[in-house]
Amino acid sequence: METNFEIEDNYAIRINGRLIDLHNNFDFIGLTDNLENNSIQLTFSKSSGNWVQKNEYSEITFILSNLTYKHFIEADSVEFPEDARCLSDISFFPSDLREINDSITDQRKPNENDDLLFLFQDGKVIRVNCKKTEALIKE
Repeated sequence: METNFEIEDNYAIRINGRLIDLHNNFDFIGLTDNLENNSIQLTFSKSSGNWVQKNEYSEITFILSNLTYKHFIEADSVEFPEDARCLSDISFFPSDLREINDSITDQRKPNENDDLLFLFQDGKVIRVNCKKTEALIKE
């Protein structure tokens, strides 16, 4: 998988030398599954929390192209609705361990056949294997 970012501490990405804290500073807005283009788009928007710096990016969109695998697990908790918007972890994970969807690895860049896992506070999982993942930033 080709990426334009690195994963740091499993809750943030580093792109263009800048650390982007997806867990604390961004809310998950939604997923667009584009069957026609064989791609998925995940969008995160800047949180309105008073702890978020004013110069934080307004939006991060992940474009996952040329999909070879996708697996979605629905949320297991609705006790706290805000958990649906909160990313718990982001991780590259070996594709030969697809029966495991609740673990992470500590690696910045993907190995050749790794999947990309997005784990959310409410238990939702988005697991994808693709040729290219690009993080697009909106000021």
